[in-house]
Amino acid sequence: MRALIVILAVLGFVVGGIPVVGSLIDVMTSQDKTIVYQGAYEPIRGVQMSRDYESSLNIAFDARSDNPRWLVLACYPLIGAALGAATAVVLGRRGWHLTRA
Repeated sequence: MRALIVILAVLGFVVGGIPVVGSLIDVMTSQDKTIVYQGAYEPIRGVQMSRDYESSLNIAFDARSDNPRWLVLACYPLIGAALGAATAVVLGRRGWHLTRA
């Protein structure tokens, strides 16, 4: 039963990591266009800057920056691993076994 728990936990961790990898790919492949800042920080409103710098300023100066989006994304693999392990425990108690052929 221990092998079943480990295998399903690792599989859950990998499947839970898919949104994290997707977000990282999106961040790395987004175009770095020059845009005009229209955010909440008044002294630099209207200044041309890169999209990455503008998004970091929005995170730093916006009142809505209490949304822990990356923290939630980082928890997905752990949640997937926990669900995989819980599924393995249920299946193990119902008689499922991993055997070598």
